Amino acid sequence: MTSEVVLMNRQAVAMAADSAVTISGPQYLKTYQSVDKLFPLSDGQPVAVMIYNNAEIMSTPWETVISLYREQSRGRSLETIEAYAEDFMEFLSGNPDLFPADHQDTEFFKHVAVVFSVIADDFDQQISKFQETNAGRLRDHVSAIFEFVVGQLHADYQRNPDDSPRGDLTCFPQGMGEQLRRRYAGEIAQLTESLTASLKMEHSSLSVSEATRERLFDIAVFAVTKDAFFEHYTGVVFAGFGARDKFPSMRSYLTSSVVLGILKRKQDRGVDMASDGAPVIQPFAQDRMIRTFLTGVDPYLRMFMFGETLKLSLNLVTDVISRAPNLNDTQRQELFQDYSENNLSFALREFFRSVDSYQYAVHTRPIFRAVGVLPKKELGETASSLIKLNSFQQKVMHSIETVGGPIDVAVITRNGGLEWKKEKPEF
Repeated sequence: MTSEVVLMNRQAVAMAADSAVTISGPQYLKTYQSVDKLFPLSDGQPVAVMIYNNAEIMSTPWETVISLYREQSRGRSLETIEAYAEDFMEFLSGNPDLFPADHQDTEFFKHVAVVFSVIADDFDQQISKFQETNAGRLRDHVSAIFEFVVGQLHADYQRNPDDSPRGDLTCFPQGMGEQLRRRYAGEIAQLTESLTASLKMEHSSLSVSEATRERLFDIAVFAVTKDAFFEHYTGVVFAGFGARDKFPSMRSYLTSSVVLGILKRKQDRGVDMASDGAPVIQPFAQDRMIRTFLTGVDPYLRMFMFGETLKLSLNLVTDVISRAPNLNDTQRQELFQDYSENNLSFALREFFRSVDSYQYAVHTRPIFRAVGVLPKKELGETASSLIKLNSFQQKVMHSIETVGGPIDVAVITRNGGLEWKKEKPEF
């Protein structure tokens, strides 16, 4: 994993990234602390790029890809940061020399295989849960459990967590799903058979209906076309100044594989500084300590507090209603439902809104006020310090140090261009 941050005010933008990378397998876990994640995007231009999560795209190191783009761009100036980002994405998509058609075919196979491995892992977890409950003979329920797992992922690809419809990625043209179905029908069928055969080796009673096979076929297509990144992906962050930009801008993308000549991608965050805009503190990847610093409360502690407050409130309401005289069971149930869905819900929202207001006034606003006026040198030092917070937390908590090592910092101004502070010694 990694920890990265972008800080922006009207004068400059600072980008900071740690150097840790974790390589894991079934029986090993190794961390290295000398990896580059922050690079200049175009020679002589005030723009830089950071990567997080996956260090490679289609088995090619991102550092190599960025270097090739830098060579072909030859210091070309573009008007905005978004123009730089889209030009880079198009370089990846329309580049058969970098990703030949047969390589894209292989990567589609691997892409879907990763998603199907998620199904296998979820299936094993559901099997374990079933065995813990002693709900009956496992062999009689194996097929139903598999259908449930496939159905859940099939639904997840079509609905967001808030139950709104999940759309298709806008980077693909209309009809992309049908193109994939025609082009890779054989590969999807092979992967489906491989998945079911491997599960049958351990659960011989498993049978897979045609409806479930069709859902697996849909999932293979959805894994590319839908606005979801359940597979291995890379976050790519661009920041700096375009030729037309008076103030700095930032764009971040989620990226995956090139399929049928198009890079699977979406822009997930973007900020343009303005003359009256607030400064920006935007962490990426592992950001727990940065968010704790900004709010004064650990985000996991806040979620725990919300859950415990909800349980306490419900218990109090239940106790009071149960003690109320002259009420029958139906009246008690109606009163509890009305109070828990209306009065209690409103009270909890107001309580945490008050907490959030206090957090912002006491912790967040003073930090943003300071960042808004920091000179470029101090802006870079602040970005570096925020990464060190994440690293320090892992050191003292005796956890695997997936954040750490020397920190690279890029500070970009319109007048001074891109300035580096690299803690790693040159090889």
